[in-house]
Amino acid sequence: MKSLAWIALCCLAGGAGSAFAQNSSVSYSTWSVSGNMVTLRFLLPVTEAQRLMGVDVPTLTISKLEDYLLQHDTVQSAGGDCPAIDQGFDLGRVDPLAVGSDLYGFEIFYRCKDPRQLVLRNSALFGRAPSHINFARIQMRGQTVEQLFTARHQTMSLPDDAALPPAGLAAYLRLGFTHLIGSAADWCLLLAALLLVRHRRELGYVFLALSGGYVLAMAVSTTGWVLPRLPLLESFMGLLVALLGAAIAQREVENPRLIAMGWPGLLLLLAIVAVFRAPWAIGALLGGAVLSAGFLVLSRELKDRPVIWPGLVAVFAFLDGCALPAVLPPAQLPQWTQLRIMLGFDLGALLLDAMLLGLVIGVWLLLRARRFVMPRPLVNDVCAAALSGLGTFWLLSRLG
Repeated sequence: MKSLAWIALCCLAGGAGSAFAQNSSVSYSTWSVSGNMVTLRFLLPVTEAQRLMGVDVPTLTISKLEDYLLQHDTVQSAGGDCPAIDQGFDLGRVDPLAVGSDLYGFEIFYRCKDPRQLVLRNSALFGRAPSHINFARIQMRGQTVEQLFTARHQTMSLPDDAALPPAGLAAYLRLGFTHLIGSAADWCLLLAALLLVRHRRELGYVFLALSGGYVLAMAVSTTGWVLPRLPLLESFMGLLVALLGAAIAQREVENPRLIAMGWPGLLLLLAIVAVFRAPWAIGALLGGAVLSAGFLVLSRELKDRPVIWPGLVAVFAFLDGCALPAVLPPAQLPQWTQLRIMLGFDLGALLLDAMLLGLVIGVWLLLRARRFVMPRPLVNDVCAAALSGLGTFWLLSRLG
């Protein structure tokens, strides 16, 4: 397996590099059709609105969003464009809604001359964030169906005499697939796992760990017992990436105790600093220090048995699988719909994982047949430093 490290670096570095350029974002919309009226209720997280609008003053952000939504959310029918009507009471055509401290809400009424052949168009935010996803609910004729607006799917035609079908499993498969492509942390996790692999059978352990983590995330999230918070999830995922980087470095150094003591010591030092700068981060840093110390000690004692590091891969997959449920509550989706979304999302992510692992195996077999060998220790050292640095950055930036 001497060439596997080089294959992993070459296959994944390009994907990880492009992943840094992508920023995922979400919004929520409800389109209610009643007679010749269409009512749009649009929700957007405050942090996302500030980032996309370029201002952090609530009044200015709301004002800019009102004009922006009027331009990018439209309704058409057999009678032509359905104009947004003035709602009176000095509200204008867009009514700002009070929907909590973490969301901006807006309501718009469209009146159609001829309510047949309705076409909903939502192009909001896709030009500024191509990976943006709008979770939509369409209410008409007493039924509610769930749909997705994406950069590739910005219009939706509503049937006049039939029920609108909900978004299929394929749409959510694509969601998981594109999520993994656009996630730098996921690419780094796969890179770290491949660098820890010593035998071909351990690639199977990687896939089993990923599958187990996603299945557990789906089981926990659908119960509603746990409501994950996205910043904390991303912070802990950064910790796991850094910890796997430390595990790689521990295999290469002459004194592995230095890594086993140094990385937890660094987290402990950061926790002490956080007492004065960020008290809310103390618990996370102390917990990370304890986890890191235990993991690195066990990794050193069981270095010839791949029973420890796949557990971190499973934990990472569990946290990654919880990322989608963390943004679903404002959409107010039924439990069965949430389960279907998460099933498609997780299967899409696992499909790409399987494709990448299969690609690595194929290239490795080809290079092995040609007796191609690269200096694994050098590649491991470079990647371990990069993974530890990036993971630490994600840990601290998300906590802040």
